[in-house]
Amino acid sequence: MHIRPDARPYPGPDAVTDPQPTPAVPQADGAPSLALLRDGALTLRVHPSLTGAAEAWTPLTADPAPPGPARLRLVPGRARPFDLPAGEPPLQVLRVDGWVDPAAARVRLASRDGALWGSVDLARLRAAVALRPGPLPPQAGYDLSAALSIAAALLLGRLGRALLHAAAVVAPDGRAWLLVGDSHAGKTSTCVNLIRAGWDWLADDQVVARADAESGGVVVEGWPRRFTLDDGFETGASLGRRTPTDPGRFGPGRLRRAAPLGGVLLPRVRAGEPTRLHPAHPADALGALIRQSPWLLADAQAAPGVLALLSRMSQTCVCHMVLGTDTYADPALLQVRVAEALRSPAREPEGWKRA
Repeated sequence: MHIRPDARPYPGPDAVTDPQPTPAVPQADGAPSLALLRDGALTLRVHPSLTGAAEAWTPLTADPAPPGPARLRLVPGRARPFDLPAGEPPLQVLRVDGWVDPAAARVRLASRDGALWGSVDLARLRAAVALRPGPLPPQAGYDLSAALSIAAALLLGRLGRALLHAAAVVAPDGRAWLLVGDSHAGKTSTCVNLIRAGWDWLADDQVVARADAESGGVVVEGWPRRFTLDDGFETGASLGRRTPTDPGRFGPGRLRRAAPLGGVLLPRVRAGEPTRLHPAHPADALGALIRQSPWLLADAQAAPGVLALLSRMSQTCVCHMVLGTDTYADPALLQVRVAEALRSPAREPEGWKRA
């Protein structure tokens, strides 16, 4: 899996006016707790000296709030307070490794260059990531985003929620559609084109899913940041270089905080083929969702519940999305292709019958 930590937060407005932020809660180091979820169940507290380092990962929809039941901190540290266990780490995301101690319900994190480390206390729902002060290596931003993502995902798992490397857009009927795939699968360009066609958006890099007891479905909440878009997007020809871009320029006021899940789209770029959508097997969707949740099995206690949530998500409407150059910068045509697929009667992949 690839997490794109170069995506930067976008301070866009919600589609519905949000209430005034909760006043900041004073902390010993002067840093407020920021609500990473709308209900405040997961909060982040960043030491003032590391605000710039965390900017690329922290969603700007995170308003000051009282500390939540699950708490994540980013702090400066001069020396790692623990020795790394021997053997291959069971958890690896980019250049950050994790070691799981089931007996202590704790996960230790460390970057391979020694500039970053962290600890997740699963029993107490507390996590801290420490960054060595002073000049940092070029990859430090990527490592920090990976470590914060791992820590947040593990805490969310104990809350019965799933953090996914995925994008999410909201159709005119109000349902959210996940775009699930590796980096360069076409998630961001698809988001931008659908925004230009009148859709809303939740995020282009990370989303949080939870079961909704009232409806029996799944609610998707976005962690919005700036989109990292190919420099050649406007001309319709990929240049292979990516730059953080304000998605508000493609559709002001299109940011939504949460929406009920409508289905899952599995994009992949095939430049020489026409853009098309066709039904996918639920197993394809479940495999893609698990692949974009590399921390899933790190916590044996939370894993069954998160896996059940992902399985429920895979049982919604699921389509493969082949993205050709015909729709690369043509939102109208992409909208037509997507709308046709989503309006058509439910079809099952050949050879598959529901039980």
